[in-house]
Amino acid sequence: MEDKLQKFNEVKVTEFMIKDPLYTSPNEKISTTELLMLRKNVGCLPVVNNSKSKKVIGIISQRDIRLARFAMNLESPNTRVRDLMTPDPIIAKKTDSLTQILEKLVKHDIERLPVINDNEELIGFITKQSIIETIYKYLKE
Repeated sequence: MEDKLQKFNEVKVTEFMIKDPLYTSPNEKISTTELLMLRKNVGCLPVVNNSKSKKVIGIISQRDIRLARFAMNLESPNTRVRDLMTPDPIIAKKTDSLTQILEKLVKHDIERLPVINDNEELIGFITKQSIIETIYKYLKE
């Protein structure tokens, strides 16, 4: 069992992250972003400054949008992602191990993490499901 635990420390985030994830921008309409999430069956999207540099500046979830429906009129054409996103989200680096990722998820009580490279550009996304699948794979071996 100790051998399997050691393997978890060696698993890098690039082995289990979702590569080339969907994302949105701060100026995108909430309605467009929500429709993308529904069509692609994703609960959350990283928010990047632009599609060229893809620097992660926030994160937005379907839950954020649902909760905001009670507080404001989301049908307004002026409601943008920047109005509802969580700025400066907790992120994972491409060199992080599975253990480091689990520590971030538990410490911050979150379920998803954008993954960035050395230039702080979005390169992947981690979900609880991708972690569970990885743990299962290693326990099965």
